[in-house]
Amino acid sequence: MRAGRLLLLACAVAGLTGCSLTRPEEEPAYVKATAVEGRVDRIERQNEALLDMQRQLEALQAEVRRLRGELEQATHEAESSKAQQRDLYADLDRRLQALDARLPAAPPPGTPAAGVAGGVTGAGGDREAYQAALDKLKNRDYAGAERALGEFLASYPQSALADNAKYWLGEACYVERRYPEAVEHFMSVVRDHPQSRKVPDALLKAGYARYEQKQLREAHDLLTRVVKSYPDSSAATEARERLRRMDAAGH
Repeated sequence: MRAGRLLLLACAVAGLTGCSLTRPEEEPAYVKATAVEGRVDRIERQNEALLDMQRQLEALQAEVRRLRGELEQATHEAESSKAQQRDLYADLDRRLQALDARLPAAPPPGTPAAGVAGGVTGAGGDREAYQAALDKLKNRDYAGAERALGEFLASYPQSALADNAKYWLGEACYVERRYPEAVEHFMSVVRDHPQSRKVPDALLKAGYARYEQKQLREAHDLLTRVVKSYPDSSAATEARERLRRMDAAGH
């Protein structure tokens, strides 16, 4: 393009100079035109550089917007996770405070502890071992509570408190978001102790755990089972509310 413009300028200069003996490139008009052409070229290069910088700036701005969006999403998820964890702790604390287990009275000195057949007898019996495990759970020593509850079940498999121990093992796993393990412990209450008063709560929390695993059909079935089988229980009240929310959300 530049060569074409220079050729046209040269022709114009040649036409103006006629038969002048001065070489075309020495003619003032030609020199001036060449200088103008040079300035035009520089301006065009500068414009192109500015356009390139603008494109880069727009790309950077788009990247900043994307990263800001990801940061906002991550912040939202972190806040939601913290809120959910607080809710889990609060729910566990509430259930511990409203513990409806009726612990048997401590046996007289010299009397074998209840439910020790087939297990290792602890120094304080099953009641004390169970209470010690619950104390760890109340203090949010979940790892310690799990160990203590597991040892309790191994030592006192026939204890009248075995159903409660399995339920609280499920709660400890649930609050730590180990949902598959939580479901296994909750359902062991239902399977091994069908007459236990912990069965409605175990079904409820198993449904919650299934929901957290995105297993919505299984969650819906478990919660519905609570409502149908134990309609007057507090667990049924909670199950109805969760089902209502699930239905409202299209789940």
